[in-house]
Amino acid sequence: MGKYHNDQPIDGGQEEPDLLNRTNFSNHLSSILLLDSEDDCLTVSLEGEWGYGKTSVINLVKTSLKNKEQSPIIIEYNPWLAGKPESLIQDFLLQFSSQLNIRDNSEDALKAAKELIAYSSLFSAAKLIPGAEPWASIIEKVFSKFGKATKKIAELKKLDLLGKKNKVISAIKKIKKPIIVIIDDIDRLTPSETFQVLRLVKAVADFSGTSFLLAFDAKYLSSVLNKNNIENSTEYINKVIQLRVPLPLISDRSMNELANLEFERLSDKNLTGHFESDQERLSWLYHNHFKYIIKNPRDLKRFFNHLRFVYEQVEGEVCFADLFALSIIATKASETYEHIKKTPEAYIGCRFNNDGLLMGKPKEIVSSLADDRKESLKGFSKSEVNLINGLLGDIFPLIDSGDFSHYGASNDDAAGRVSALQRLYVALHYTTPTNYISDKEIIDFIKGNVNRKDFLIDVFANDSNERFFEMMTHYSSECKENSFDILTNIYDANLSSNQLKASLEENIGFMTNDPFRKMVWLTNKVITDNNKKDELIKRILSRYQNSAISADLLRKVRKQEAENQWVTKEQLIELELLFQNSAIEALNKKTFNSNHLESHIFYELQRSSPERTKKLMSEIIDTENGIIRIAEIIGNSGSDSSNGPYVEIKDKHFSDVIDMKLLKEKAMELIETDLPVNIKAIIKSIVDGEKYYLRDGMMDDQW
Repeated sequence: MGKYHNDQPIDGGQEEPDLLNRTNFSNHLSSILLLDSEDDCLTVSLEGEWGYGKTSVINLVKTSLKNKEQSPIIIEYNPWLAGKPESLIQDFLLQFSSQLNIRDNSEDALKAAKELIAYSSLFSAAKLIPGAEPWASIIEKVFSKFGKATKKIAELKKLDLLGKKNKVISAIKKIKKPIIVIIDDIDRLTPSETFQVLRLVKAVADFSGTSFLLAFDAKYLSSVLNKNNIENSTEYINKVIQLRVPLPLISDRSMNELANLEFERLSDKNLTGHFESDQERLSWLYHNHFKYIIKNPRDLKRFFNHLRFVYEQVEGEVCFADLFALSIIATKASETYEHIKKTPEAYIGCRFNNDGLLMGKPKEIVSSLADDRKESLKGFSKSEVNLINGLLGDIFPLIDSGDFSHYGASNDDAAGRVSALQRLYVALHYTTPTNYISDKEIIDFIKGNVNRKDFLIDVFANDSNERFFEMMTHYSSECKENSFDILTNIYDANLSSNQLKASLEENIGFMTNDPFRKMVWLTNKVITDNNKKDELIKRILSRYQNSAISADLLRKVRKQEAENQWVTKEQLIELELLFQNSAIEALNKKTFNSNHLESHIFYELQRSSPERTKKLMSEIIDTENGIIRIAEIIGNSGSDSSNGPYVEIKDKHFSDVIDMKLLKEKAMELIETDLPVNIKAIIKSIVDGEKYYLRDGMMDDQW
């Protein structure tokens, strides 16, 4: 058996067993169809909606018949293979004759086959007219073809319909074997063809010892008859069919068994092991939505075909429960599925691209598009709409479906939910966006399965830095013993990057992409998830190349509440000393001179040890161009939204670590010299204490 279902019915054998417990039903039906050769013809219908297993039951009936003590002749007629609706009777009789001779090559069967061929020749020119029997159509054609009365009479004698039919009946009786004619898939025909098949059966289904089994959807058949001007469709069907048998209901237990079998075939891996609460959520979606929307074997097979196709491409990138839910929608509400792909903002409040501005908060946007969602479900009944809306509400919480969202997540992206933009994109497009990083790629980075430096180069090249930090935050608990190596690789790549420098030169704003702040947040998260916090912190602070990050980390450690302390008071004293050593080394080596972070290190060094900071500043100011070097170190006071980074040197902020009188004197010597704009601004601020912008050297106009 292949991975994907092709909608073939079962045959009840070992490879395709009866999992719906319909064997006993089929055995009983086969006994009814098995007539004695003298019995009157019997027409039986097997009725059920599309996808509920009519053809599978027919296969079980055939298996049962073949195992009978007296095996019947089984004739299967497929009206799909007929040429035109008007030639169905002739086509049926010809197939009847050929299959009869194949199934039973006795002399009696051969004679019966010949009589059937002769009988069929009467219908060669028949045009079946709705509302008229075929005999009338034939007679009408003959009269129109021959003008003289004598010729009319001669042709009518040739017809002798009843005589030829009686010869067929007589020949069939001599076979002494029951004959069962099976006509399946009637409801797959066009309305015109479906109507003609019913008229065919009504016209010829009266051969002794012969039973007919017709399979169709009764609702569809009634609609076809109504379209062909049959007022009482039920009564018409009852005239053609003597025994109408509905398919047995499919129990919840049987559907559960089918679904469990499909889950087992889907993968030998843990389907729900990648994301938080995925197993519990899958169970909720299955019992509250799937069971009521996917109700028959055909839909179940189509559903698992879709789920397998998507899962094999995005395994581990989206939580399985949401892939499961989207496959339900794709199978049963394809227009809604397409609407999600084309208009994601109607479900998550944002688009996959920046094509046009969306006004309002995500929930407001989703609410404003409620009518669009409703339009995609216009072909469904009220109960079906409620079921699908309930499912949509469970996977897209911004939709106000009126139901409580079970198994919600604090971070939808981290939980792999399609309510997060990137996860929905992957689920619908079967691939990751160009600036997106997959879960597998992050895991490989964390575990060291790839060269981390090369990986980070690609992150910058693909403009994926923001997504990288998001994913690293999700998987911070996986870093464990690799935490230090991972963090130092991230620090080295980002602290020297043009992206970080550009972000520090920008005006402060909520939309600013700030790699430095993201590194600080990630560091805090990794330490929180690490079992050896004190050891990891010590290693980070000991490395001078980390000093800019270490400044924030040390401040975080100091501020921690007693019940959440990462280190003891004794350990904190040691950490202060480690930071001081690293910070002084970094400032002496000008490690951060080009990326605007020296002031950040300086201010934390000043807080940690005013004495050592004062000693460092005294040593620097006495060197050649010492005033310039001090300006570089202390000159970035902050940044604002109006004009970006600025300097503001107030004596009270520096007097404990710098001889401000001496500093001002040296600054005055340079006030009229040609200096870079930012250095000139710092020199001015040292002299007058005013606020200047480093970008253009302009004084802040507070008014």
